[in-house]
This record gives sequence, C-alpha cells and structure tokens, in this order.
Amino acid sequence: MKRFLAFLAVLISVLVIGYLQPVFFPPEKAEIDIEDINRADVFHTALPHEELPASGYALYIGKKINEFTDVFGEPLTSYDTGLGYELWTFGEEDSEYMEVSVKDKKICAVKAFNTTEAMHPFEIGMTLSEVSDITTVFSNFEIGYKDMAYSVELMEEDMNYRPLFAFDNETFAVLFFAQGKDVLSGVVYLSKEYLLTVMPYQLIAGEALPITISDLLPEMIDEKQKTMIRMINMIRINEALPAYSFHISAEKNAEQLYQFYEEKFYEENAVDFLSVERLESLSRVKSESLGEIATSFIFTNSEFESMLAKSELDLRKSQGIFMTPVYDLSFTALYWFSDSAYYSRFSRDENEAIGVAFSKEDVLVLIQAVENITEETEDSR
Repeated sequence: MKRFLAFLAVLISVLVIGYLQPVFFPPEKAEIDIEDINRADVFHTALPHEELPASGYALYIGKKINEFTDVFGEPLTSYDTGLGYELWTFGEEDSEYMEVSVKDKKICAVKAFNTTEAMHPFEIGMTLSEVSDITTVFSNFEIGYKDMAYSVELMEEDMNYRPLFAFDNETFAVLFFAQGKDVLSGVVYLSKEYLLTVMPYQLIAGEALPITISDLLPEMIDEKQKTMIRMINMIRINEALPAYSFHISAEKNAEQLYQFYEEKFYEENAVDFLSVERLESLSRVKSESLGEIATSFIFTNSEFESMLAKSELDLRKSQGIFMTPVYDLSFTALYWFSDSAYYSRFSRDENEAIGVAFSKEDVLVLIQAVENITEETEDSR
C-alpha cells in the first residue's frame, strides 16, 4: 500500500510539472519575416514570353501608311478620332473590312477581322486549342518602353479569350475570342505604345500610358457611331446572332440617356444610380480626363439598369453599356464580347435596335427592343 501511494505521488508530481512547464517557461516564438510575406505578392513564377517571327500585318506596325496603301489600296474612310490618332477603314463588305490606326503618318495598329495571308499563322474561326498548337500562350510579359519597365500579367480569362503574343520586331498581337462560340473573331496587331495605351491586362509594374483628349466635331461623332455599330454587328453576325437595326429614335434615346447621365454627374446627383464608392471612382477618372487619362470605368449591369429606371425615358426592354474613356472603338467592342461580365449585354437573340452616344472619351451604347419603336429602319452596316 505504501509503495502504491509513493508511486501515485510521483505520478501526480510528474503530471503537474509537465503541465505547468509551458505556462512558466513558454517556448520562444519563431520570428516571421514580413518582407518575405509581402514579396510573395510581387514575384510570380512564370516562363519568360517567347517571340514569334514577325510576318504579315505585324511587319507594317511602325511603317508609313503609304506602304500599307501601296499593297491594300486606298481607305474607304479616314477620320481624326480626337484621341491623338486617325482611323483608316478598308473594305466595303464585311468580308474585306479592316482598320488601321495612324499616328504622325505611321501605323500603330492594324485590326483584322477576316482571314488573309497577312494574318498568318492565325485564322478567323480558330479555337484556342488550335492556336496553342502553333505557339505557347504566355501569362507574363516584360516590356521596355522609353526607359521604363512594364510587367504585364494575363489572368485566366485573358489567356482563354484575349491572349497576347509578341513578335520579334517589338510588336504585339491581341487575339479576341468571343464568349459565345469560343472562336477567334478578330486580331489586333499593335505597337508597344498602342498596347500600353489600350492595356486590357493587369499591370504588375508600370502604368497604362495616358490618353490625350481633344474636342469632337459633329462629323467625327458621326464616323465614330458608324464604326462602333459596324464593329458590334460584325461580331454578332460571327456569333450567329442577328445584326442590330438602326433607328433614328434609338440614337436619340441613347443621346438623351447620355445627357441624363451627364446632368446627374455634374450636378453630383449620380448617387441616384451609383454607390458612393463607385461615384468616387468615376469622379477620379473624370477629373483625370481634364488633361490626360490612364484609367477606365464601366457601369455594371445593375448600375446601367438603375440609370435607365431613373431617367424616366420610355426604354422598356432596354439594356446597354457605358464606358469612359474609350481609346479604340473596335478594340473595345472586341473586348466586351470576349469578357464574361459584358458579353450577356450583346448576346440576346432578338430583334433589337442600337443607338450610340459619344462625348469626347465617353461612349454609351443603348440596345432597345424594336417592338417599342415604330419608325422605319436604316441599314446600320
């Protein structure tokens, strides 16, 4: 019995000491290097991008426009965009249509929407898998421009619907795949400067180049409307959707809706359809646009619908999009159709009319059910 009690006393002592030791003599905590934690958010493990041999349209980037017209003929139209460059369009038929952005008589972008030898190795209608058989789709690009270093990162949706490719003559190509059919709908060949201006991707280092904005003349607005409507309808037709019709009243409705937005914004009453945080973001963009601008703002679906409701215009079964600033109309339209957040606004298989309103860098596109419009239509393409 005595031995048992002695054993029990020893056991209790051991247990008490073992329990109390970490209380009175806690172990030292390992030091955490905060810099190491933050560094993980900055550095990305990705293969350096490779360059394709420049060919076709890529060879014209940076060249004088007359070298292009010597081969492809004179433009159908050409006009000043009010954003520091001219837009030249070629081809009366959609099957021949392409655009060239010209700055100081030199080509800074070629937008191709039909398969030609100059588009090789890409072809309209290709799937991403077929493109991947030709070349690797990279997620990270390091770009040097005017002694500045830019680091571009493509997200998963970017790589699937608007991958970026580099050529060995310091030019690039953005391939656009619409969300519906998931096939190539357009290729934009562009210079470093143009890419860093339109910049549809996330910049890890550096900032998008600013946009210089000038006043729009009435004839410039008319040309821009035609460009935007034609581009949107071309993409819809490629998606096996009916082209939007053009009604004078749809255009007037778009202009009136834009005027409503403008009045609300400058009277600081846009909180009727924007949250305080979103209004602050829009205000920052608009304050920058007084001189030069490098950020953009797009209304969400609910924000646009709220603006429609607050406007008190008779716009039943209407939807649309508002974006500021818009540097390149066709590039922007291709982007909308390639982005899951905006594709649904343009993908209804219904008889609808389109109206477009512009003011310098702002673009408002209104899509309205034709059943609410009684006047005659005009061909929009």
